[in-house]
Amino acid sequence: RGPFSRLMVALGVQFPDLAERLKAHYVEAAKGMSDGKLTDSRLSVLTGLQRRDIVRLRALEAPEPRTHHLARLLALWQTKPDYKGRDLPKLGPAPSFEGLAKIVRKDIHPRTMLDTLAEAGAVAIDPDTQQVRLLKASYQPLSGSEDQLAYLTHNLGDHFDAATDIVLGQDPPHFERAVYYTNLTTDQIAELEATYAANQMDVLKGLSTR
Repeated sequence: RGPFSRLMVALGVQFPDLAERLKAHYVEAAKGMSDGKLTDSRLSVLTGLQRRDIVRLRALEAPEPRTHHLARLLALWQTKPDYKGRDLPKLGPAPSFEGLAKIVRKDIHPRTMLDTLAEAGAVAIDPDTQQVRLLKASYQPLSGSEDQLAYLTHNLGDHFDAATDIVLGQDPPHFERAVYYTNLTTDQIAELEATYAANQMDVLKGLSTR
């Protein structure tokens, strides 16, 4: 009853669909881990997939990775000289929230971005002045939303990629550390969690403002 299986069942992803998606990842992994020219037959041997699957999957183009537009908006808000975390008018020429949103994406209406950030608690709008205030250093999507699932995909994928490199002996290894405690009280656990959360946020803020 692993977490990945529970997530797939909860999202309604049936096993045949998951297996089909995994085929493409097997082909890409085999291509990336092999030297020299790779024939369809060679890929079939490495992956255990049939040659007709190899031919079909090699013809597919991998989607281009994209930075999430709301995460980029908050990062620019904290680093761009004209903005630097200041309160912004909702509308109007730059510097304004509308102007910042148009820098990030021209195909999404600024009001849509603003509403999404407000629902997530990342910004607040003064009802009198219509100024938009930045409340959080990062975008944290609502529970169960498509944005949250997208972050899960990227973050879990990056962590799994780093852990795999370590297992396969990459040099230098990725930074991967853990600490272990025994006989902790509930108060001690809460204190450790608070310290960890505060330090992680400090690191995030430092990286986002560089």
